[in-house]
Parts: sequence; structure tokens; C-alpha cells
Amino acid sequence: MPEYVINQYKGVYKRAVELYGEEKFKEAAPLFEMVVKNDQLNYSACYYLADMLYYGKGLEKDIRRAFQLYMTAATNKVSEASYMVGLCYLEGKGIGQDSVQAVAWFTEAAKYAHPLSQYYLGLAYEKGEGISKDIPRAAQWLVHAAKAGIVDAQREAGICYEILGKMKGAATLFLAGAENGDPYCQERIADCYAEGKGALQSVPLAIHYYEEAANNGNGNAQFKLGKRYALGDGVRLDMKRAIELYDQAAKGGNPTAQNALAECYHLGDGIVKNDLLAIEWWTKAAQGGNVDAMIHLAENLTDPSDNQIDRDLVTAKNWWTKAAELGDAYAMYRLGDCLEKGIGVSQIDLDSAFTWYRLSAQNGNEEAKEAAARFSKSLTGKVKMKKI
Repeated sequence: MPEYVINQYKGVYKRAVELYGEEKFKEAAPLFEMVVKNDQLNYSACYYLADMLYYGKGLEKDIRRAFQLYMTAATNKVSEASYMVGLCYLEGKGIGQDSVQAVAWFTEAAKYAHPLSQYYLGLAYEKGEGISKDIPRAAQWLVHAAKAGIVDAQREAGICYEILGKMKGAATLFLAGAENGDPYCQERIADCYAEGKGALQSVPLAIHYYEEAANNGNGNAQFKLGKRYALGDGVRLDMKRAIELYDQAAKGGNPTAQNALAECYHLGDGIVKNDLLAIEWWTKAAQGGNVDAMIHLAENLTDPSDNQIDRDLVTAKNWWTKAAELGDAYAMYRLGDCLEKGIGVSQIDLDSAFTWYRLSAQNGNEEAKEAAARFSKSLTGKVKMKKI
């Protein structure tokens, strides 16, 4: 191609970039098309045109063509394009989803210190997606991205450092993320200040960051802060505020807060006693996997303290079973009791009862130790029990 023609398209490219920067995408689009068609060595133009097609900037979205243009630019060392190719493979946009290819392209872009590629590469090592799980290497890449100000990287790098036992580094990263408004980092740095982790110790700062996280909708922080108000721990005792925080977290789906709110309703602690609402919140917490709620629910369905609550031995036994399967020693004992005495079951099962008593005893439950010893001395299977 004659020199004057190359210069001509360089000028067109320069003008297209200016228009792109001014967000005059419709005017920039035909100029980029012209450059891509006539100057096959201008790979940056391929990237810009791909970007417009991918996001629908001045052009109708065309993800497939965008991917092809990204790939052209990426194979010619345009780092931003390498990142986008990785993202397309990660999300299955314009090409089939392929986490291995995604990692390969993120690695290519990360070599050129591309922060988002460093973040996604670190995340891949952290989760073991598209590459073998490697927490030290994950931390290495995530820290690079964190230093570039990627808030998600600050959070994930902090998590990796915590796994590696590097709490001082984890606290530094959580603090950076907290200052950038990340609710999880705000909760975690509050934990560090509260528990003296990472050479930090300050109850007032813990309260400050719990408040920040709670205000940003972090359910764990809402519960932790609510518990402090309920106990007067680092703040003045204020059950009304505690209930407000438990309620916020419970309505946001936090099982621990749902259990705490249920207990408040059950005891009438800071709120009007209401066992129907207690059962409702315990049920939600139990369904969310909270073992304490399963136990409270089972106990209250076995022996209701409120005449508005119907006794339901079958449901109670089911919750004892669930809690026992999750490893709670007391629930194992109560399940054994159900199976021995026929509580909430269609028939007595002494062998299974003995098995649960033994498991409970092995996990330290004293009542189960007595029950297991009693079974060991008896003629197991011949002892007749009356079904309740």
C-alpha cells in the first residue's frame, strides 16, 4: 500500500478515536469500519470496533462479530482485547463457554499488567475454575489487581491471605476494600478490629465498620451489630435498635438473624411476645440451614409453650433429623429418643435409635452416653417400647 494511503488511514483512525472519546459513537463507527477494512495492521481499530459492537455503542449489538474482532486484536498483542476474549470465553458470549481458554487469555493480558485480567486470573486460581486451585498464586495475581484499585480484588485477595494465615496482609486488604465501600470488606475489617486480628484492636472502629456494612445491607454485619446492642457490648444496651437490626438482616434472608429475631419474639425480649411469629422466623432460619433454629423449632413443636401452637411431632422429628445429619450432638440424642419411643415416626426403630445415641455420645452428649450404656446392657431389639 502506498505511503500516502497509510498516512491517510492513520489520520482517519486518529479522528475516530477522538470521536470515540467524545462518545460520538455513530460518527466514529464508519471511520473505524473504514480503517479495519483498509489498514489490516491497525489492530487497535479492530479493538475499538469490537467494543462498539459488543456494547452497542453507535452500532447494533453483534457479539459474534465483536468476538472475531477482539480475537484479531488479541492475537496481535492488544492487551485490552485479550481481556475481552477471556471474558467472552468465561461468559460464553460470541463463542462457547470455555473456562480453560478464558484463563489462557486472562494470563496473556495479565502479563501486560491489565488489572481486570489479573483479577479474573486470580479468581480462577482461587476457585479452581479453568486451572488447578492454587491459593498462593491466586493471592499473587489478586494483590496486583488490588493495588490497581479493583475493589473486588481487594476483597478476594484479603480472603486468600486469610486462608494462608497472613492476617496482617488480609486486614490491610479488607481495610482498603472497606474504604472503597465494599460491604463484605467492611464486615471483615470490623471483625479484625473487634477480635484483634492482623495486629488490630479497636472496639470503636469495629462498631464504625459494622455500622458501615449494616447500612450497606450486609446481613452478617446487621446481626453482629444487633447482638452488640442486645448485650451492650461496645455500645449502650438498646434492645429496640437490636431488634431493628435483626429485622433488617432477617428480612434480607440471614438465617442467624432470623433465629435471633425468633428468640426475641419467643421470649418477649425487646418486643411483644409472639410465639406464632417466633415459629415463622425459626422455620425460615431452619430452612436456611441454621441448626439452632432447627432445634428451637423441633422443641417448640414437640412441647408448645403457647396454646396457639399446634403440637406436630412428625415435623419436629424431621427437624431433629436434619440437625442431627448436620452434626449437632443434642439433635442426635433427640432423634434417638424419637426412634426409641416412636415419637413422630410410624414405628419404633431400636437399632437406629442406638446408632444415633452412640454418635451423640461420641460427640459429648451426656444424656446420650447414658442412653447408649442402657442399650448396651439390654437385649437390643427385644426391649419392647410403647409408642407415644
